[in-house]
Order: sequence, then C-alpha cells, then structure tokens
Amino acid sequence: MVNRIMVLLVGLVLFFGCAGSSKNMNKLRLGMSKTEVIEAMGPPDSTSASRDIEFLKYRFYSEGLFTSEYYVKLQSGSVDAFGRSGDFGLGY
Repeated sequence: MVNRIMVLLVGLVLFFGCAGSSKNMNKLRLGMSKTEVIEAMGPPDSTSASRDIEFLKYRFYSEGLFTSEYYVKLQSGSVDAFGRSGDFGLGY
C-alpha cells in the first residue's frame, strides 16, 4: 500500500512539473520577436547562433528531479520554430 502511494505521489509531481513548462511554451507563436519571447518565457538558460539563425535554450525543472529542455529557433530575428529537443531537427 505504501509503495502505491509513493508511486502516485511521484507521478503527480512529474505531471504537474511538466505542465508548467508546457504552459510557458504555449505562450509562444511563430513570428514573435526575441524580445517578445523573453517577455513570455523569461531569459533563456543559454543561446547559440550561426548567421541569421539563433537558438534560445530553456531548461525547466520538475521539482528538482528531472529537467526538460526546450528550444526556440529565431531566424532573421523572429520565431521560426519551437519545441523540445528533436522536435524540429536541431540535431541535439
């Protein structure tokens, strides 16, 4: 019985922790500027760029147990794509 309760509690923590990150990502729209992304999401954990493409990396924590990495791809200064690693061919 105690094991079932522990599994349920861990499941709830994971579910609600992930929901927060999804909620933030749902604020994004294609065509937004970098400034608008940062207003909606806060500052990124890191950035990388090549020519006219820039990636903003966000790391969301789920009660300190797990992290989920999300990326925002800006091309020529506006959002071209966003999602989890691998969602749109980042290669990492």
